Amino acid sequence: MTVNEQFFSIVIMTISGVMIGAVIDATRIYISAFSPKSLLRKFSLIVEVFVWALLGVASFYIIFLIKGGEWRLVDPLSQILGIFLYESFFQPFFRFLGRVFIIIFINPIVAIVKITLKTIKGIIRLVIRILIVLFNPFCKLFVVAKRPFHRKFINLKRAIFKKR
Repeated sequence: MTVNEQFFSIVIMTISGVMIGAVIDATRIYISAFSPKSLLRKFSLIVEVFVWALLGVASFYIIFLIKGGEWRLVDPLSQILGIFLYESFFQPFFRFLGRVFIIIFINPIVAIVKITLKTIKGIIRLVIRILIVLFNPFCKLFVVAKRPFHRKFINLKRAIFKKR
């Protein structure tokens, strides 16, 4: 492996460290945005360990693509350097990009879903109210017709379950 290839692999591993820092930071921010009673927030440690495991697999895949699977001590050191670079310099920029992403993409999707659910809920309420208005006279007739039979049933029930 030439010096040029080694430098290239160190730069790529440093960039992957920056991306790892960004993904972990975004995971922590998004999980903390949920309500404390949320199931995802209660199991945040498990989610974070799962994300770390996926990032580990991804970094080994990057090593496999770049170096053919040869792992050297420089690789994790350059990833740690990338994580420190993220924490030191790139964190405000990535958090800004995250806020822009949420405002431009996530909020409209959430708004569309909420509007759709409210519309469906309103249509169901309208149909139920129409059915109530249509069947209200029949319900009153049923109550009036049921009274004589109901009294007989109550008297029969008293006769059967009479205390002796």
